[in-house]
Amino acid sequence: MAHRDDLREAAAALGGSVAVCGLGAYADRPAGSAFRNARYASARELLAGAAGASGTHSPPAAIVVALDPGEGDEAGETNESLRALARLDAFAVAVVPANAADGDALSAVREPADAVLLAEGDAVEAAIRAFLATVQEPGFVNLDLTDAETVLSAGVAALGTGTADRDAPAAAVAAAFDGPPEGVDATDAGAVLVDVVVDPATSIAAATDVIAAVRGRIGADANVIWGGAVDEAAADELAVRLVVAGVRHAPPLAAGDPCPRCGASLSAYEFGARETLSCDACGYSGIAMRRG
Repeated sequence: MAHRDDLREAAAALGGSVAVCGLGAYADRPAGSAFRNARYASARELLAGAAGASGTHSPPAAIVVALDPGEGDEAGETNESLRALARLDAFAVAVVPANAADGDALSAVREPADAVLLAEGDAVEAAIRAFLATVQEPGFVNLDLTDAETVLSAGVAALGTGTADRDAPAAAVAAAFDGPPEGVDATDAGAVLVDVVVDPATSIAAATDVIAAVRGRIGADANVIWGGAVDEAAADELAVRLVVAGVRHAPPLAAGDPCPRCGASLSAYEFGARETLSCDACGYSGIAMRRG
């Protein structure tokens, strides 16, 4: 087992090899956010560095790109920039809002990127921070970019985080499986990256209980890679971070979307505090409604 100071030094060294950037509507947003053990760089800076322009940073081992697939000309420009970044000698992870990642838009991102990570709502920066924390924070069993590449190669991925009392690891796992964006079935994952964070008083054996609970929720053939760390600031609490990959994404519909039965436009209806979608043309009803 490595000394904790050695682990921290290794994590700090890795930080210089991870770059975060944004494209399209997200081009400037990451610039105003802090990412531990990673640096912000614009797409132009990354591409210029690869072309041999002078700079103070070595080429990154991984590039985490925030973007919205969008539609029309802007989407074409965004995807062209993503293709240019993906041609660099780096692991390219595209982080996209789940509610904008459906159909052709998601396919257009998946084709050039090495991996696609779905973010809840518009919280792409939070998803990036959670992903980096999972693969970079030092612990008694470390996860790294190689582990991330192995898991994310299984397909579209999403994040889930859960916490519970330190004596209830199954409850933390259950909460983490409820964490991915709406429309993602985490139990369908082909591969899972699991990060367990415990307080100093919790037995490290609790990590094995977490892994057992994770395995009990996914297919027997799913690949599970796990790591763990002790957080001295935690009090009587256990946290589980999941990256589930190879998941199906079926985002809920919204008013105006085509009916899955007949193709006519769907209409929204309120029944007290409940909102659903229905099709006036064919009568198909009770369809889950996407939130804004």
